[in-house]
Amino acid sequence: METKMRILFVGACIMLFAASYMPAAVASDLQEKQVKADRYYQKGDFKKAYKTYHKLAKKGDHYSQDRISHMYANGDGQSVDYSRAYAWSVLAAESGEDQWVNNSEILLERTDDPAAAQKSATKLKEKYGKDVLQEKAEMLARREKQRNSGSCTGTHLQCRN
Repeated sequence: METKMRILFVGACIMLFAASYMPAAVASDLQEKQVKADRYYQKGDFKKAYKTYHKLAKKGDHYSQDRISHMYANGDGQSVDYSRAYAWSVLAAESGEDQWVNNSEILLERTDDPAAAQKSATKLKEKYGKDVLQEKAEMLARREKQRNSGSCTGTHLQCRN
């Protein structure tokens, strides 16, 4: 239990640190898009809600990942699919939020094939998981730094190491 608490605390510290350095415009844009998706959902326009949540979820927004999970679990604009609901809930649970971690466990119990659900979750994590997205962001930041430093040349901006 103590280890889990430490992990949650470290995760929360990392999220707070990252959020404190996130440009206000990016955070504001994210919130605006979440609100937009929530409005579509509340109006029953599940197709637009899903599309908006999905764009955000692929960028690592845990709230939107949870909302997609909810839509699959409840059949809101999607066929009820506990395996997909579980897979998206695993991504949301990477945030460390207790409710999303618990939701993930509940959804796994509801699936007909837990092994297939876990495999689906692994595939999603390989595409949109926190660690994968962080690696991509770091790689892009390195490339941008190289471009700005003048170490990239040619018409295709090939960067030297």
